[in-house]
Amino acid sequence: MRTSRLLNVVDSHTAGHPTRTVLSGIPPLRGKTVREQRDDFRDNHDGLRTLLLHEPRGHAAMAAAVPVPSREADQGLFFVFSYSYADMCGHATIGFVASLAATGALPAHFREGGMSIETPAGIIHVTGTFEADRLTSVVLRNVPAYLMASDVRVEAEGLGSITCDIAYGGITYAIVEASQVDLPFEMDQANGWCRAGMAIKEALNASGGTQPISSVLFHAPIDGGGRHLVILAGNKFDRSPCGTGTSARLAQLNARGQLALNAPYRAENILGVPFQARIVQTAQGKEGQDTVIPEIRGMAHISAFSTIVLEEEDPLPAGFLPK
Repeated sequence: MRTSRLLNVVDSHTAGHPTRTVLSGIPPLRGKTVREQRDDFRDNHDGLRTLLLHEPRGHAAMAAAVPVPSREADQGLFFVFSYSYADMCGHATIGFVASLAATGALPAHFREGGMSIETPAGIIHVTGTFEADRLTSVVLRNVPAYLMASDVRVEAEGLGSITCDIAYGGITYAIVEASQVDLPFEMDQANGWCRAGMAIKEALNASGGTQPISSVLFHAPIDGGGRHLVILAGNKFDRSPCGTGTSARLAQLNARGQLALNAPYRAENILGVPFQARIVQTAQGKEGQDTVIPEIRGMAHISAFSTIVLEEEDPLPAGFLPK
């Protein structure tokens, strides 16, 4: 076998959504900041994204966490999806920490004070809980989150008039009450929810009323919180309750006077697996807006230790991704 590329990875899932943590095989990246290194990867090494995450080695919902050096924090980390790049990803951060724990690579000081991680969105902080020597949960303090616009009305194809709020939790979300869409809020209706989410996202982005929407978070009430379904693209949804989406939801609820500082919020995915969340701090943002610091608690579980191989004769070096 003649190979042209080998990448060592750890696969995990966070409440059902996959993360592929890349341990080796990424070339040195240019840039002083994590954002600059991410942009160098995107501009000059994007073929590694498709090799790692597209079929036949990955799938449409696959995400990767790529650790890089940081001058500002204990660790640098950026996030790659099968179809795009994101400035921040909560589920992948949790998967990355769980992967470090599984390989014995957590920093020696992690148990005492956790570690700081520089992401393209800013510096976050992660800690963990342990039973004996086993990591049992990861606690993520995210970048500041805030409500950007409330009661935004849009005409979405096939849905009619939809009202939503726009909030930022590391990326930008349209937050929509699921009751506005005539579909059962269940996993077997995921394709229908993907179509509905994309109709809302496309209508909002075509309107030019706010900065571009990355994803749509549908929510329905449950005891102590909400059930979440985040639509990423036409055939892609977040299997987890979504760390950045939950952060945006906390900011929205706080701005509306519906969630106080340190009050618990249970964010449950469409499979019934929860994150525990709360607001640990309120502050003013750089542009004078009210912001909150969200804390998300969840766990990832290891699914594979692998070496991704590209043979020289492989006819599909970039993989493929059905639409």
